This record gives sequence, C-alpha cells and structure tokens, in this order.
Amino acid sequence: MSALMEAVAGLANPVVGLPTGNTPVALYEDLRARVLRNEVDISNWVPFAIDEYGGLRDHPCSNRRFFARYWDTIPGAPPVEQFDPETSDLPGDIRRMSLALERAGGLDVSVLGIGMNGHLAFNEPGSMLDSTVRRVDLQEASRLSGGLCWGAAVPTWGLTLGLKELLGASTVVVMANGVAKADVVAKAIGGPETPECPASLVRRAPRPIWVLDDVAAAGVGKSG
Repeated sequence: MSALMEAVAGLANPVVGLPTGNTPVALYEDLRARVLRNEVDISNWVPFAIDEYGGLRDHPCSNRRFFARYWDTIPGAPPVEQFDPETSDLPGDIRRMSLALERAGGLDVSVLGIGMNGHLAFNEPGSMLDSTVRRVDLQEASRLSGGLCWGAAVPTWGLTLGLKELLGASTVVVMANGVAKADVVAKAIGGPETPECPASLVRRAPRPIWVLDDVAAAGVGKSG
C-alpha cells in the first residue's frame, strides 16, 4: 500500500492500472479503511482495469464484478475504465480502451500481480515488450488459476492491456504472496530476461517495485 501511495503522491490525476485476484484484495481493503479514516482521497484517480476474462460481463468471477466488490465500495472511488467482453464489436472495444488510455496520458502507475506462468495481466508467456491492448488466448496455467472460481466454465480467452502500456508506466508495482509464487518470483527477478516469463521484463520499467511477503521472496537471490 505504501508503494502505491508514494507512487501517486504529488500527481494531480494519477492514472492507475488496477489488478484483480486474491493478492490485491488486502490492498483494496486497506485503501478503503484509509479513505474512511480521511487519510487518503482517491476521488482524483483515473483508474483502468488491466484485463478482463472473455466470459459473461457480470459473471461472479469476472473482473468487473471484482471491482464492484472491492473498488466501487470505496467512498469517492471513480468508475474504473473496463473492457466489455460481451460487446458485438470486440475490435472496437479494444480501440476504445486504447484511446481512453492514450487520452489519459498513459499509466502513471501499474499495479500488477504475477501469474504462475509469469504472466502480467493477461500477457501470457511469449508476449513481447511492444505488445499493446488486445484479445489473447489464455494458456493452461491461467485457465487452471481462473478455474478455481469459474470452474468448468473458465474462459479460454481474455482482454488485456499490453506490456507496452503496463511497463511504460512511471512506476510499476508487482505484488506476490504465498509459497506457490516463490519459484516464479525468483525466475522473474533473478532469471533470464525473456518474453517466456513476461514478469522478467519488469526490469525494463522506469521504476519497478516488488512487494512480496517472506515466502514469496524466499527464492530471490538464491543460485541453482
């Protein structure tokens, strides 16, 4: 939380890419508590969803519903600019998101989780640094993770901001917790810099910040 607040400090209208999933829940809950204590005001933020599943817009496991639970309940929170996976004009929706981000001046801060296969948002292994807003096919690891909520109905595709938009932010905050993320975190921070582990490309960001708990960070700096 402190990394995010430091990143937006002094910005009149910070443009922030927001993640979903289990890892950032504590961040949103802490943010809500600080707003209620009048310690923080987020009404001037310009928030963007970094991705969305290619399923029903209002499915309980969609990212749209996640933001309804954890972001929209924060007093003063501006609406999140989001993808519409049910649109009849998917290329048009991709262009809309791209133009909205361009009009906002690009991201000031990207807040990201890291997938078990090293993905960032839905930039799966093989994604290049110049990748932009697009539709993507989800790889097995991402579908297995999503299946914990979606079950057998887990989508086969998704929509995402590209690495160009995400890693072009002035500050990139990557969060990970739990022992299950230790190996991929170690690869991302200390392994080869490669599109096969998109999180390893965070090193190219202007100001990368990793926010890890002890077990997620356990393999960082170890050889072998």
